Amino acid sequence: MKNICLIAGIIVVLVMLLIILCVYYNKALKCVYYKIPKEGIPHDFRGNKIVLLTDLHESEFGKNNRRLIEKIDKEHPDYIMIAGDMLVKGRKMKTNKTLYLLENLSKRYPIYYAPGNHEEYLEQLFGNGEYKEFIQKLTKLGVKYLANDSAFLKKGNSQIAVTGLHLQKRYFAKFYEKVTFDVENMTELLGAPKGEYQILLAHNPNYFDVYERWGADLVLSGHVHGGIVILPFLGGVISTTYELFPKYDFGMFQEENARMVLSKGLGVHTIKLRLFNVPEISVITLGEESTCEK
Repeated sequence: MKNICLIAGIIVVLVMLLIILCVYYNKALKCVYYKIPKEGIPHDFRGNKIVLLTDLHESEFGKNNRRLIEKIDKEHPDYIMIAGDMLVKGRKMKTNKTLYLLENLSKRYPIYYAPGNHEEYLEQLFGNGEYKEFIQKLTKLGVKYLANDSAFLKKGNSQIAVTGLHLQKRYFAKFYEKVTFDVENMTELLGAPKGEYQILLAHNPNYFDVYERWGADLVLSGHVHGGIVILPFLGGVISTTYELFPKYDFGMFQEENARMVLSKGLGVHTIKLRLFNVPEISVITLGEESTCEK
């Protein structure tokens, strides 16, 4: 009987500890720094700083995202780029927290926003009504919403193209479902790469090799939530497509001539679990020696 009580007590303590850790890792927040080497980057843009946000899922860090905003402001970025899933798919469309955050940030920074699979879902459900109104509000704030579209950063006689990839639902299939996505598909959606240097905002990192062959120089991604649980030496445990120990979990990756910064993202949804996985603001400096914190 004593052994049973002891085991039950240990289980209760472990469950409580797990709950405490999950609450902490859901609400903690840190900046992770990446430096992109100068090769190919126009001279006028070297030293410029990008803050990458992804996978907020209508979460808050402090009232009205005060902590998130303060951390971004301390970095003094030249640009804010969003790689999708700021919203949460569902039968109701909730945008208040995202819009408040972007309203605040857009007063100080140019913002470029590409959709993720949650935006794709909501667009299919509310495309002619609430989702259209959401895009109109973004436009009114000055946010460049890039759904298979491009914008250009210009300095001096140089320019960088920023292209947002908007993939349909079928390209976010589970890892065991066979889906073909190749350079031909990319070109159909986006045309040819543009600008002296091509930044691609692509929510799904799993097609990184295709992005590189298409012509992306720097890919900014999310979607995987850092592998949800991160283990020492092993990395992210499971992706959002249910793949164990995914190749692309978080950090910086290289494929031939392209680099990809894959953020752990900010928020959670449905199963509100992050473990040993602090929500991330990715701070990317262009034109310096290639390093990152992982």
